Amino acid sequence: MFDSPVPSDPAATPASRPAPRPIQAFILLITSGLTVLVTAILGPSLPAMQAHFADVPSADFLVPLTMTAPMLMMAGLSVFAGELADRFGRKRLLVVATLLYALVGTAPLYLQSLGAIIASRFALGIMEAVLMTVSTTMIGDYYSGAKRERFMSLQTTVSASSAFLLNMVGGVVAEHGWRAPYAVFALSLLLAPLMAIYLWEPQSRASMTAEQVAEDSRGFRPGLLVFTCVLSFLNGIMFLTVPVHFGYLHGAIGVQSPSAIGFAYGLNSLGVIAGTLLFGWVLAGRLRVAFQLATGALVAGIGFVLMQSADSYAALTVAGMVNGLGAGITLPALVTWNMRGLPVSRRGMGTGAFQSGFFLGLFVNPIVIVALEKGLVVPRAQAVGLVGFVLVALAIVAAMAGAARRRPAPQFGA
Repeated sequence: MFDSPVPSDPAATPASRPAPRPIQAFILLITSGLTVLVTAILGPSLPAMQAHFADVPSADFLVPLTMTAPMLMMAGLSVFAGELADRFGRKRLLVVATLLYALVGTAPLYLQSLGAIIASRFALGIMEAVLMTVSTTMIGDYYSGAKRERFMSLQTTVSASSAFLLNMVGGVVAEHGWRAPYAVFALSLLLAPLMAIYLWEPQSRASMTAEQVAEDSRGFRPGLLVFTCVLSFLNGIMFLTVPVHFGYLHGAIGVQSPSAIGFAYGLNSLGVIAGTLLFGWVLAGRLRVAFQLATGALVAGIGFVLMQSADSYAALTVAGMVNGLGAGITLPALVTWNMRGLPVSRRGMGTGAFQSGFFLGLFVNPIVIVALEKGLVVPRAQAVGLVGFVLVALAIVAAMAGAARRRPAPQFGA
């Protein structure tokens, strides 16, 4: 299961497409990085926004929804965005979604009611589902083999680097008012013409004959896709644990300085970046999938376990960086494994299903961690540590599965 056969890829033949250049990689990587804007750029402005809408009933619940609403839409709609990309092609869908992303993303600059702003956030989530799914699918279309795995790792690198930079920029921009950060969403208008000029439509189900689709679909394994989506969901829960709960863990040990906590968040992001580079340039070409996942889960799990026992700022910050390193390994390992097992005719749908699982995991993370904290009546650090022990156990299972597949089958009757 951990080493699926590579299906036929008619889009990978030199005759069917031009060779991609750095400009295509730049466009697709930056497009996928747009999805971090929602959480990275808006966070510092939420208190001022909540104060502005203080007279609105349940504002303390509704204002944070402006950040989580897009995530929920991505969880529910990414698989459908991928199916649309398979049926009708990729490029036009991507360009239109990029233009609409700017329209709905900047809407809170002039919308007056909190309800209308939240509605625009749900609409933004629809566009983000298209952008993330189609850009990831097109990376799979344009590249294959080791290049694909490196660009998949760079996709996470770009997102983590963007989050690192935007976390700092968001605070500066928010000094000009809680509406100001929403202007940053207009940046997607710069990408749309570049897409129209430099991207080409890769082969997909939309351009294949019925016979080609039937032949190509023989390599599709629904059971494997379901399995990778489950792992993607679990990885989503793991991936958002530090962004959501790290500040609480610092507060529990007496660290209250926003700058100190922000620095710890930054080191966690640097850990993620380092993990993605480690995967793309070292692990991807040397380890099989099972051992890639085992390595990432083990390192991330150790980071969580260290958080549970950390009693100082330095110890907790180092634990966050260790966890980031593991998270940076597991995400591109899962993405490339999923992509490798998808035939061209199902690549958009399979990528979208994977993204749906991942973003659903992100969305439910606070529910899971708080449920563990309340249900077991333990501090939040112990709830995070429990997630770490689960990851370590999964790492052991993955390593054992990988080792079992390497052993030759026993010869009976010899």
